[in-house]
Amino acid sequence: MHRFSDLFLTSSGRIGRIGFIFGGGVLLALWAGFDLLAPLALRDWIGWAVAAVLLYCGACVLSQRLHDRGRSGWWSGLILLAVALAWPRPQAPLDWVAAAVLIVVAVDLALLPGQKAFNRYGAPPKAQSGATPS
Repeated sequence: MHRFSDLFLTSSGRIGRIGFIFGGGVLLALWAGFDLLAPLALRDWIGWAVAAVLLYCGACVLSQRLHDRGRSGWWSGLILLAVALAWPRPQAPLDWVAAAVLIVVAVDLALLPGQKAFNRYGAPPKAQSGATPS
């Protein structure tokens, strides 16, 4: 199992489906909570900083899962762009295209297994869990 900080603060390595679902759920819950609970004045003042932190953490989680599927972490930029277009609900036609892309991405990353063998991004997540904690 990855350490909590490794999941959200580094884009190298690989994570499995459970780690991805956990990390993505935490980030979406934090963003929705900030959107719903923060006073309007607070959202105006620090909203960009909160968005930047959550986007960075999202890029890290996505990159690690993409690595587990054998893909470059750079794809996380396009995925996060689709999230930004579709959040909180799609309205324009391009927003609906982004929402459709997110459905395909969610199926790919959350339901399909990662590569079982060592790939250019490292060992499979289960092989890493046997390592001693540092």
